[in-house]
Amino acid sequence: MTPVGFDPARGAVLDVLTTAPVRRRLERSAPLVAARNRFVASPEVDQAVEVALGLGTTGRRASIQPLSRPVVDEATRRESLAGALEAVAAATAAKGDPRATSPLGVVLVPAALGLGSHPTSTVRSALEEVVGRAADGGVGVTLRTAATEHEDDLHGCVEAMWAASSQPLPLRVSVLARRHRGEHDCARLSDLGIPVRLVRGGPRESARTAWSDRHEADLAYVRCLSTLIAAGPRPMVATHDPALLEVTDALAEHRGRAHDIEYQMYLGAQPERQVLAADAGQTVRVLVPYGREWYDYLADLAERPATLRRLVGVLGGQG
Repeated sequence: MTPVGFDPARGAVLDVLTTAPVRRRLERSAPLVAARNRFVASPEVDQAVEVALGLGTTGRRASIQPLSRPVVDEATRRESLAGALEAVAAATAAKGDPRATSPLGVVLVPAALGLGSHPTSTVRSALEEVVGRAADGGVGVTLRTAATEHEDDLHGCVEAMWAASSQPLPLRVSVLARRHRGEHDCARLSDLGIPVRLVRGGPRESARTAWSDRHEADLAYVRCLSTLIAAGPRPMVATHDPALLEVTDALAEHRGRAHDIEYQMYLGAQPERQVLAADAGQTVRVLVPYGREWYDYLADLAERPATLRRLVGVLGGQG
């Protein structure tokens, strides 16, 4: 089954690039180091916070994302959880910095909390600990999309936490628009008052679970966006596609929510567009990843065609 929106030739190249022998060679290559320096803030959280605070000088907001090793056992799960808590603590501490124009957020990959490798009860316990610390520190936490086979488990955790809380949680959930279930998820989460981060792109996906045609995927994005703008609490849109950004502007203006949308973009991707949008009064948040596991992050970016073009430009010395 051909993955959605994915060129098989590009897929074959990416599969080769992630094999251990090739990876070891490329990690030390000058071009890939240049790409790392553009798309990843630093190895350490303190340096990532410095980058994030620097974005505020151009009117942009930021969320930091720890890049952790894949969770394969209890030791790596605990390591990833510690990294998530460290990120929350760093974002909390940054609120006292005189350069902070708005609170930093934290973005987490659900698998880093044990989703897909540990029981759902363990995932919920970890998420409750992270969100509890974030609530105490006034920090927002955004979960990136989960693998499609684990999405129900993730949403179940979030919905149960939301139902058990006497007040709104500082927690946002990402929805991949081109998945067949995307519109339903946007409607359900909005009805529950859970803020949604709408993602257009994403890694390889089976045609059984997501739209295989680009036009259909774009239409699905617009349907999801319409649902969020009509009923969702402060929608967040994560796309660099100019056409979809124009559609977002138009729908938000039509619904009287032109100043109630948050545009989320990647560090190093179209920074000029980011600054122009912020100068125009739009709320722009930049994802600032950090950590020593940067290679897998770049490989993940490369599965998105538009980002791959920018990455190739950097590798070719044009960045």
